[in-house]
Amino acid sequence: MRNLIYLIIIFAFISCVEKSNDYEIINTFFDEHKISVKNLSSEPFYLKEGLEYWKEKEFTDLNFEIIKNEKYQIDTSLVKNKYTDSKSIFCKTRISKPLFSKDRKKILLAVDENCGSDKRLTIYLLKKDKGKYVYETDINSTRTYRH
Repeated sequence: MRNLIYLIIIFAFISCVEKSNDYEIINTFFDEHKISVKNLSSEPFYLKEGLEYWKEKEFTDLNFEIIKNEKYQIDTSLVKNKYTDSKSIFCKTRISKPLFSKDRKKILLAVDENCGSDKRLTIYLLKKDKGKYVYETDINSTRTYRH
């Protein structure tokens, strides 16, 4: 019974550390690249949604496995560089939590901006360099619906 309690405590600690690490990566990247998010939603952008724009092979070639049935929320209180624009109440931004490559040397991080008929998705590729994740490149997709 004591071992079970120790395991539960260890798993709880690990999950808190990983969550904190996710937000540390997000905040460091947003700070370094002057990225601000408007009307940040607690509803996440799941990277599987990126498959609407790009083929899964593009991700697997980079050693990423897109998780299909992922469920989580974004704790907006832990994200820096966010602001509320009351004039754009129909605009919202969703972000993903970092998706680590299988070898943990790279990360994908998505920012999805949806403002009425305009939608812009940017997926950033970060690589591990000297113990921290730095920008390598990004891919963008913009959709505009007009009548």
